[in-house]
Amino acid sequence: MAQERFDTIVGSNVQIKGNLTNQGSIELHGQVEGEITSGEDITIGETANIQGPVSAKNIDISGRVVGSIQASEKIEINPSGYVEGDIKAKIISIKPGATFNGSSTMSDTGTGLNPSDKKKPKLEVEE
Repeated sequence: MAQERFDTIVGSNVQIKGNLTNQGSIELHGQVEGEITSGEDITIGETANIQGPVSAKNIDISGRVVGSIQASEKIEINPSGYVEGDIKAKIISIKPGATFNGSSTMSDTGTGLNPSDKKKPKLEVEE
């Protein structure tokens, strides 16, 4: 994700039980038990431990997520990332070393594009 400025940052010593919602971007390094929603991007750092559904425009995962993940654009699971749950996005990227247990769906549903304008969903796999 190109964006470097985050509207909300949850530090590695922070524990949240409950929902976290923000129209801007979120960077997570702590523990969250509950739903996380952003109108922009979510970055889940290596020390983060998330239990619950996550939804945003783009989601970059280097930590642990147990729950469903839905992005309107892209989900990227990095080598240190662990995901247990179903994922859905237009673009899904799972890097070597990442752990993913669940089902994946790549879809343009809800993008507002005309059927003739739609790009095909894309799966990125690095070797």
